[in-house]
Amino acid sequence: MSGLLLSSLAAALLLATGTEGAGKNYVGGYLLVQDVQQLKVLASKASTLPVNRMWLSFVSPTMLYVNGSRTLVGTGLNLTAAADGGFAEVEQYVKQLEAGGVETFLSMGGWNYNCYPYLYMRYSVGGYGTSTPNYWKIQEFGGGSLSGCTKGNQYCYVCEPPSQHTSLDKSFSIFPEPSHSASWKAAKEYVEAGANGAATPQWNENMIPGQQWTDPKTGISTLVPGMTAYLSAGRNPYEDIVHLAKDLGCAGVDVDYEEMWHADTFKTGTGPWDLQQTVYKYAAILKNVEATIRMVAPKMKLSTAAGAVGAWGGNWWGGNLKGVWLKVNQAYPDLMSFMAGGANSGGVNVMTYDLSSNEQYHECPQPGVCQLDQQVAFYMNTYQQATISAAVGYEIGTPAYPDPTHDPTHQLPLTTQMMNNIISQTQSSHVGGFFWEMYKPAQAGQATPTQLAQALCKKLLPGSSRCSGVIPPWK
Repeated sequence: MSGLLLSSLAAALLLATGTEGAGKNYVGGYLLVQDVQQLKVLASKASTLPVNRMWLSFVSPTMLYVNGSRTLVGTGLNLTAAADGGFAEVEQYVKQLEAGGVETFLSMGGWNYNCYPYLYMRYSVGGYGTSTPNYWKIQEFGGGSLSGCTKGNQYCYVCEPPSQHTSLDKSFSIFPEPSHSASWKAAKEYVEAGANGAATPQWNENMIPGQQWTDPKTGISTLVPGMTAYLSAGRNPYEDIVHLAKDLGCAGVDVDYEEMWHADTFKTGTGPWDLQQTVYKYAAILKNVEATIRMVAPKMKLSTAAGAVGAWGGNWWGGNLKGVWLKVNQAYPDLMSFMAGGANSGGVNVMTYDLSSNEQYHECPQPGVCQLDQQVAFYMNTYQQATISAAVGYEIGTPAYPDPTHDPTHQLPLTTQMMNNIISQTQSSHVGGFFWEMYKPAQAGQATPTQLAQALCKKLLPGSSRCSGVIPPWK
C-alpha cells in the first residue's frame, strides 16, 4: 500500500486531469432503492448526472441468487411485484447508466443488514455502563435494565426506533459465516495464515440465520437475524452478490460492513480491548468476495464502506469499529490494495458523517476538534497516515446519529458552509467523494444532493459537462 499514498503534488496533478476512467477521480452517490422508478429517472439522465458512480443499496448479506436465474426475489432488493422482483427493469436501467458514464455498483449491507438487535443491545449499547451515548434507549424502553429489553420491544429498539416499523423477523441481518462453502473455507485459511502471531482467529459458524443462538455469557437464546433460503440451497451470499452484479451488468460490488455488535461481543482484554476477531471476520468476507470476482468477473470492481474511526490507531474502548481498516491493511495489504488501487479498485468510502460534538461522551476525536469539517479532516488524515487511499463521505439532511429527537443539539448536519469547508480543506487530498443518499431530503441551510454532487464534480472532475447536471426528482 505504500505506493498508493499520493504526494500533495501528485494529488494535485491527478485532480487536475478530470478523468472519469478506472482508478481515477469519482463522485458517487448511494441510492437507497425504494422504487424502481428512481432508477428509471436517473438512467434517463445518465449522461448529465453530476455523479460518475452510483451504489444501489442494499442486498442482504444473507441473500440468495443463483447465477443465470435473473431474479431479485430472495436478495433483499425485491423491488416490484413482477415474478422476477424487478430484475429485468434494473438490468435495463443499469445498462443505460453504464452507457451514460455512470459506473453502477451493487451494495451489500447497510445498517439494518448489519444489526443483531439482542447482541447490539447487550454488548454495545448496554455493554459499557449507563453513561454512554445510547443508553437512554435502555432507560426509555427497558426501564433502565438490560433485562427489560426483550423481543417484545425489539431489545429496546437499539437498531431502529419504533417509528421505522421494523420487524425482528424480516428487517435485520448479520453477515453470516457460511461453513458449508468451499470458498468461505478458503477465505478463512487465508485469514488464518496472515494472523502472524496476533490472536488466533475464532469463528462463529454456529451463529446461523433463522436458528437459535445461545449467548454463552448469559445463557439467553435468540433467533439469529437474516434470511435462510441460501442455507437450504447450499449457496454462499459472498459469491452470489458477484453473480447477481455480473448478470445485472454492474461495474462493481460493495461491502458495507458495520457489525459493531460483533466487535463488542467478541472483544478480548479488560479495557482497553482488542477487536481483532472482527478484523478477521471482515477480512474473510472481503477475501471471499475478491476470490469470486477473480473467478467469475475478473474486471469487476470492489468497494467498501469504512468507518470514520476505521484507520485510527491507539486504544479501543468499545462501541465502534476503531482501527479495523488499519489492522486489515497491516495484516492483509493485498485486500486493501485490491479495493483502493489498480484495475479492480472501487474505492474505500469513509463514512465521515453521523458524527457528534458531544464531549460528555468523548465523541470529538480531540478536545476542541468538534465541528463537522474539523472531524472530517481529522479522520481522513488517519487514512492518509495509514497509507490507505480513501474517499471522503458526506451525508445529506438530518444525520441518523446522534438521535435527532433525543440529542439534536450535538448533531452535525452538512450545511452549505460545512460542505464548502470540507471540499476546500479536505477533499483536495482525496481522489473520491461520495454521499448518502441521492434522494435524502435536506433541511433549510443544508446542502441538497444536487448542490453537493455539483460541488464535488467541479472539484474532482473539473471541466466535465456533467457538473452542471442535476439529480432529477423521481415523483
